[in-house]
Amino acid sequence: MIEETGPSVIPIPLGHVNAFLVRGIRPILVDTGFPGSAPKILSALQKEGYKPWELALIVITHAHLDHTGSAATLAGATGAPVLIHKAEAEYLSSGASAPVIPASFTGRIFRLMIGKHAPAPDLGVTPVIRIDTPYRLDAFGIDGTILPTPGHTRGSLSVSLATGECIAGDLINGTFLTHRARLPIFAEDPETAKQSIRSLLDTAPKTVYAGHGGPFSGADVEALLR
Repeated sequence: MIEETGPSVIPIPLGHVNAFLVRGIRPILVDTGFPGSAPKILSALQKEGYKPWELALIVITHAHLDHTGSAATLAGATGAPVLIHKAEAEYLSSGASAPVIPASFTGRIFRLMIGKHAPAPDLGVTPVIRIDTPYRLDAFGIDGTILPTPGHTRGSLSVSLATGECIAGDLINGTFLTHRARLPIFAEDPETAKQSIRSLLDTAPKTVYAGHGGPFSGADVEALLR
């Protein structure tokens, strides 16, 4: 077992989406990429000095396929329980996607490119932990909290750490050309998304990691709300 003086976030780039390993006394994984991403994630876990069975928790920030696609495979390979917001547990269990609702012109274009995602039962995994209130990570030796941050989807979650690191899922996006922070191009409720970003900023994050692009400084994210 690896001893850590404090948790730190290890990004795992998976093409156009990111997963993250949070190091603590016991590591946790945040998001799992598209289907087929498990080998890269398991390799990253090994590179950090952990065995697959040492992974303590898989956190899903929201039930879109680019974040849930390898959850079932990784849960089977590691034995780690899966955590998701209660509002999106059934999507995860059935291999379905939460609604993908454009919040900008760019989002409308990408929605047309993505098309519809039919439920894929072979990708489904039953979450062991379903939350709708803040969830502390002390049991894993991590000084941090999983926070409900709705807006991108109704059950979006973020991870806020005492180190000043924050994983915001798709609540914040990076642009493709400039890598600057931007509001989500998909959002079930854009105004609620802004409120959730404000809630994250109230935790005074130094570094904000996103599902696409990033990382960003707290000041970068603050600028989105001006």
